[in-house]
Amino acid sequence: MERIAFRLATAGRPRCPALEPALGLVLQHLSQFELADRAGMIAGLSLDRGPGVIAVVPGGPAALAGIRPGDVLLGIDGHAPPPETALTMPFDAARAHARADAVRDLLAHTKTTPFAISLLRHGVAMTVTVTPRLACPSYIHLARSDQRNAYADGLHVFTTTGLLSTVRNDDELAFILAHEMAHNILHHAVVMRGSEVGHGIGRNLGRSGRIVRATEREADALGGTLMLDAGFDPVRGAAILGRLGGGDLGIELFAAHDSAGKRIAAMRALAAARQR
Repeated sequence: MERIAFRLATAGRPRCPALEPALGLVLQHLSQFELADRAGMIAGLSLDRGPGVIAVVPGGPAALAGIRPGDVLLGIDGHAPPPETALTMPFDAARAHARADAVRDLLAHTKTTPFAISLLRHGVAMTVTVTPRLACPSYIHLARSDQRNAYADGLHVFTTTGLLSTVRNDDELAFILAHEMAHNILHHAVVMRGSEVGHGIGRNLGRSGRIVRATEREADALGGTLMLDAGFDPVRGAAILGRLGGGDLGIELFAAHDSAGKRIAAMRALAAARQR
């Protein structure tokens, strides 16, 4: 997921009004684990010392600097990550997200100039120099759920394991991620709040329904553009829609999105326009 998100975010720079430095790595934090699992994470991965690296994008800034999965971040540009708090408390999603965002804020202040990251690797402290790349903000999360769903909250993108199990290729995953990233880039969460769009089935009716469908079409258009910029095939990616049907009751009046056929046709038109 991070590999594809990083590719979309860096290739899509011209489409984003605000950019952030990207390293191409995935971190995990002790507060993201259930209380019963934390002792094992401390003993095995030293996550009490700092965020742990669980994945590195090949060819990305972190990989080029020599950062590896299993490393622990001790310092970012001379600043220690904020300490974990409430570690004796049960898992709380809001607290875990706040911790992750605090570390990302430290990384965001580095801009694109080279900076030092202090690491712990197999008990040995070391320092590497990283040169970030500017990219569209893309905070990607995988949520454990059998539901086939993806959504954006204005900053983060969430995809469920149920939806991920439906994906057949990189283009399909890129279609999902790019669509949700587009919602964030276009500030659709702010649009929804400002327009007082409702909840439940009434959300997709009348004025609210028109606003919802307009934002979904905009996200498809920008998402498909991000895919083309990054070298993905939006038509092949949109093929996943044909296997997801039924999410909108199958009745266009009540649907948040256009039909799968209309959305795939829109991707074909977008791809054809790029080739002219």
